[in-house]
Amino acid sequence: MSIISISRRHELNETRRQRAFEELSVYLSEVLGAAVTRQAWVLEFKGKGLAGTVTLGESHVECDINLGVLRRPLKSVITRKIEVGLTSYLDDAGR
Repeated sequence: MSIISISRRHELNETRRQRAFEELSVYLSEVLGAAVTRQAWVLEFKGKGLAGTVTLGESHVECDINLGVLRRPLKSVITRKIEVGLTSYLDDAGR
């Protein structure tokens, strides 16, 4: 498997962090069709051709995503989409 790992700082307060966490959970399940489990501030997800975790800490977010064989050629495109999505969730949550 090919792995995407992203770590980014954020300045969300507790309310905005919770909102971003909820929105990301919904996106993973409804848009990507992934099965999502939540524990504290960690989302674990598994869908067609991908599986991973997203940890939303007090001042940073970490994403580790394993891509299946068919998604490997799209790694750079998927990475860019994740980075754009993170920017959206971390900058716009609560606005």
